Amino acid sequence: MQDAWRAYLELALGLTEAPRKKAQEAVRRLVGSGGATAAQLQALAEELVSTGAANREALTKLIRFEVDRALGAVGLATADEVAELTHRVHELERRLRETKAAPGAQPVLPATTPT
Repeated sequence: MQDAWRAYLELALGLTEAPRKKAQEAVRRLVGSGGATAAQLQALAEELVSTGAANREALTKLIRFEVDRALGAVGLATADEVAELTHRVHELERRLRETKAAPGAQPVLPATTPT
């Protein structure tokens, strides 16, 4: 498991370090040549921000996927499954209260779904 985290960290560093070095070199060239305009530097900055955001999003998706896969392997419920079960419990509690409030009424049980 530690190897997986190490690989993720290396990936994360790789996603950010290469663009940073590339950007620094591009800025040095532009500034050094004296031909850099404000528009060029602005476009470069926007590209860096966009690339950084895309890299963070890709890394986040990768980590979420791996965490979900690991949780599934050990049999833990996902947040969606817990939310669905909570909803079902609340619905059953509501029906039980209604049944208790109506004397002589037969409870209406929901159809069970196999899990």
